[in-house]
Amino acid sequence: MISWLPAEADLVEWCAAFFRYPLTRAQLERYLESSKEPNVREIFTARADDGQAVGHVEISQIWPHLSSRLSRILVAPDQRRRGVALSMVAQALSRTFDAHRVDRVDLGVSANNLAAIGCYKKLEFAQVGTWPNAIKVGSRSIDVVWMTMTRDRWTDFCGGNNDRLKPKAAQGLRAGMMSTPSAHLP
Repeated sequence: MISWLPAEADLVEWCAAFFRYPLTRAQLERYLESSKEPNVREIFTARADDGQAVGHVEISQIWPHLSSRLSRILVAPDQRRRGVALSMVAQALSRTFDAHRVDRVDLGVSANNLAAIGCYKKLEFAQVGTWPNAIKVGSRSIDVVWMTMTRDRWTDFCGGNNDRLKPKAAQGLRAGMMSTPSAHLP
């Protein structure tokens, strides 16, 4: 994952100020350790059939029976535009709606990241607002688009079966909670 974020601007756009540039194994190990606290975060990696890590997604700010948030969604650069993000996000939605019984899932995404916004819209996330100048990167700022998915919209959209959402290229992916730092530090 460290190699997926080669420039400071890439890291900041992915996680705002959550991590510091350059991203290190020590930072990721602390991040994984923090997932052991109940309802703080669940961290998942998507792997291809050959075991190669191809994506990352986090379910955070978990308030059972109320809401949660999808955070730090990232796909390996050589795997983008192949349905990996669509599959990961669909699986994360299913997980948080089923396991945490939340009624709503929110996320924020850089307004410049049109591919990600398109992915979320394919899953029928609704855009609910924009936070202007939310993230500072050097002398420029990034607007953040806020999006949400309700349980009812998700149920209507997929009828509880997200298999139909997985494009052919993403069929071989699986999401599993990372249990050790080495499980996700390519």
